Amino acid sequence: MLAKTYVVHIRGELGRDAIEDLDDLDYLTATVVPTETVLTGTVPDQAALLGLLNRIHSLGLEVVEVRRTPEGFTEP
Repeated sequence: MLAKTYVVHIRGELGRDAIEDLDDLDYLTATVVPTETVLTGTVPDQAALLGLLNRIHSLGLEVVEVRRTPEGFTEP
């Protein structure tokens, strides 16, 4: 299975501690915008995507949207 790029919107602005907790997932970029945090990255496989979502859930955060980007998408 080929890696796919996903964008995950999380309600609220993640604090430094939460971003550091996700920091070892080196395929992600976190961008904080008003009222939400956007994680963007090329996820290696379905298991990694589910692991990321479980990790977000374990931090008590609310996922607002998960979207796979079109082929050829370049991260901002």
